[in-house]
Amino acid sequence: MKSWNELTNFQRAIIGISLVIGAAILPEIAFLLNLGGMEVAFALIFASLTPFIASASGKLASIKNAGILAYAAYQRSVSAKPSVFALQASFCAIAFVLTGSGIMAITFFMPGMVLNGILA
Repeated sequence: MKSWNELTNFQRAIIGISLVIGAAILPEIAFLLNLGGMEVAFALIFASLTPFIASASGKLASIKNAGILAYAAYQRSVSAKPSVFALQASFCAIAFVLTGSGIMAITFFMPGMVLNGILA
């Protein structure tokens, strides 16, 4: 590992900026920087980010699983077939033309399209 004197000015600036940002979030970094040095301060920054990273990765995994489930449900749905989709979409378009209200057309005809696999 390089000492502080061996670092370039750009590397020193990056480390300084990261410590200033870290000090805004974790005020105890200034004390640890004086007491233990740069290594202890960075170790504290990474240790404090570990729960956030674990939580974010768990949420991303659940979003990914929900997307896979939605894609599989759509593939198995009857409305994924072109003939059924064309029929339901044409009824929705006709309702929109006759009523002039997209909300009404979507409210009455889209549930039939979405729940078509359950109804059939």
